[in-house]
Amino acid sequence: MEFTKNEAKEWAKKNLKGLEGVIHASYTPDLSGLDEEGIRWDVNYLIANKLSCILCAVEASAMTFEERKQFVEIVCDEARGKIHVSMTVLQNTVEEDLEILSYFEKAGGTFALIGHPVQFYPRSEEELYRQYKLMCDATNLPVNFYAGRLHLRHMHPGFFPLTTLSKIADIPNVVGMKLCGGGPIGFMVEAFRLVGDRVLVNDPVQINWPITIPQYGQQWAGAGPYDVSQTPDNPKMVPMFNLFVEGKMDEAMDMYWDFMSAVPAGVNLGGSADSYFNTGIVGTLPDKYAQWLLGGNGGMVRQPMGQRLYDYQKDGIRARLSRLGVPLRENEEEFFVGRVNYAKGARLKQY
Repeated sequence: MEFTKNEAKEWAKKNLKGLEGVIHASYTPDLSGLDEEGIRWDVNYLIANKLSCILCAVEASAMTFEERKQFVEIVCDEARGKIHVSMTVLQNTVEEDLEILSYFEKAGGTFALIGHPVQFYPRSEEELYRQYKLMCDATNLPVNFYAGRLHLRHMHPGFFPLTTLSKIADIPNVVGMKLCGGGPIGFMVEAFRLVGDRVLVNDPVQINWPITIPQYGQQWAGAGPYDVSQTPDNPKMVPMFNLFVEGKMDEAMDMYWDFMSAVPAGVNLGGSADSYFNTGIVGTLPDKYAQWLLGGNGGMVRQPMGQRLYDYQKDGIRARLSRLGVPLRENEEEFFVGRVNYAKGARLKQY
């Protein structure tokens, strides 16, 4: 590491800027294993989109624990020296979280997005804090704190106790806090107000940037599928974010309204009953399909994240992306087997 734990917060202020994209696993055409070439393709696709960091979404697809290690190792290897790499630490147990966190650090990861495993239910605020400090103490990596999965409404109506939030911000290698899209606006305000002077609070949702950047000084955002609202030749999300940071509000708002006009009527970017905030389910397959249309590898993913994309859903994604004014991929068979595999001759099996 180029800095110590006690220097992590200062390192983050200087280096964590811009937008953090998301990479999902790619699989072989029969879904029996990971597609290393497809994963490497997507790393470079995201780099070409001028993002500042790539998040390995290890929890968003049905990989085995060993495949999750393999996935982050491939991403770190391909990204080394080109772009920062982070990873979601949201496994089944605290012990699994500790193991994959150690593996990610050895593989060359830059920082970790640490939340809470599914097999964890804190009985007190003190236990909640102890578990999180245990995670942070176990790694030399900078930590981006994530409270978006526990939903401890019985402890606080903002879904996370504010006193614990403040204590976590004081842990030396906690450098940031990611807000969960669709959460209470009051919790967003409190996060910036209470810990924004110590860590980089980050709202990944574009609709909030006209507030969070000029009012609260947000300097980076993510992780999110920003690449599916732009192209390498026309990276709309990156300059829009940068214009907000630079205080050029007129230009930033012009780009903001252009982005909003492409969001279909009825689509909820906030906290509806079926939103990510309330379900914790990542829309892996729609993201993979949109990425494929714009130049990513694509490829089907395993169940349960890889159920089906119906034709009318695909048509909606195509209609939104057509506004970018670039040719979209057409061969649906290429999406199913993955762009790299299709180029090597792989095809869907016929019966």
